[in-house]
Amino acid sequence: MTILRRIHDNWLLLGFALLVVGPGVAIRLGLLPFAMRFEVMILVSAIIIGLCLYAGCSAAELGLRAPHLARHWLGCGLVTLVVAAAIHAQAGFVPADRPQPDWMTFAPFYILVSSPCQELVCRAVPKIITDRLAISNATYVFFSAGVFSLMHLAYGDPLLLAGAFVVGLAWAGAYLATRNIWPVAASHAAVGSFAFWLGLA
Repeated sequence: MTILRRIHDNWLLLGFALLVVGPGVAIRLGLLPFAMRFEVMILVSAIIIGLCLYAGCSAAELGLRAPHLARHWLGCGLVTLVVAAAIHAQAGFVPADRPQPDWMTFAPFYILVSSPCQELVCRAVPKIITDRLAISNATYVFFSAGVFSLMHLAYGDPLLLAGAFVVGLAWAGAYLATRNIWPVAASHAAVGSFAFWLGLA
């Protein structure tokens, strides 16, 4: 009865997690092609953001604040440098066997669409949900990182999942401190592009 009660009380959190993680599971099961992972991610992001707007969430709640606060950019810049250094160190021990994307088409999409969408879905929306459920900030950080990690299930790479979780902790902490999606999304775009360039993502 206690388990059912917890499920009932946290259905919003569980439903959100299933919606985000579902496409990766479907790809791993062969129900969706791997090549469609970005299109499916954008579709799921649009559904989630649309549901938030329908529920009356404000732009400020979604982290869409003025992007010019210097301390936010400095903090996220520091996070970016630390994470990039860790990824560079990892590249020395892990064989980089993933093919390079077509940067002329991939870079604009990844920087301007994919990274902001992932940060809205994995950082801003979990904060809205955990705030409404009166869940602690520490739980939010771990939940946000967990969802972000599992969003990468499609790759079937345990090391990538672990790395995404650790980076997700850093970005969730940065979002918690700033409540501003833009510098966190910029950090994501920079780190992700670096990882793709190294052949690790």
